[in-house]
Amino acid sequence: MIDDGTLCAVPGAVAQDDADPGTAVPHLLDMVRRLRARERGYLAGVLHDGPIQELAAAPLELAEARRALGTSPRDELGLVITDELDLVAQQVDAAGQSLRSLQDELWPFPPPSSGLDTALRLRTGWLLDTPLAVDASVGAAGLSEAEIQVVADIVELILAGLVSPETPAPAGALAAVRADRDLIFLELTMTPAPASDPASADPAFADPVSSAPAAARASLRSLAAVIQAGADLGRHGRRWRVRMEIPRRPDHQSGLR
Repeated sequence: MIDDGTLCAVPGAVAQDDADPGTAVPHLLDMVRRLRARERGYLAGVLHDGPIQELAAAPLELAEARRALGTSPRDELGLVITDELDLVAQQVDAAGQSLRSLQDELWPFPPPSSGLDTALRLRTGWLLDTPLAVDASVGAAGLSEAEIQVVADIVELILAGLVSPETPAPAGALAAVRADRDLIFLELTMTPAPASDPASADPAFADPVSSAPAAARASLRSLAAVIQAGADLGRHGRRWRVRMEIPRRPDHQSGLR
């Protein structure tokens, strides 16, 4: 049965009457994103200038060692015995490829835009065991790149608040996004891992909000207050459901008249 809880503004989330509508989603998310970009860029640079360069030089040193040892030994049938140095070279190459992939994942941040679906999947992949499913419906195609990054920030922050050692990654998650001229509507539905679902052993469980971890509820309230969004946390059957109404910033919109 679907929880019929009314979507309502979180206390402290309502803007003052004299507030500038353009600050409905504060610059705080932009600041955090810039900080993360600098941190990830620094880490990518450390990887490139350190381990990746060292691993790139290793095959040359192995080739030199191979030449010093002479030709590969052969068995009595004349077949070349597997050179242990070749195995080491393959392991070094595999390690280098892994580090280069990590470097590409770290930088650039945010990654170049390729739409809402890809942005959400890339930003949440480290928090989920299975890729996030995305349902972009009415109005979502008109979101600007800045708004896509805001939605990605918020989905990532919601998941970070709900996933912890006490509440492991959901077994599945779906982000449904739509928009009108003034608001972005986000509904994030998560299927909890069986061990973390307090209602799984009790079909009659009927208190959707109080069952959520207190830290998760506090995290959602704080996030909603910061971005001045309406928010609701409840259950839809066994699934957790977070709904948010996010005000659109005029300077983030494009193509609107």
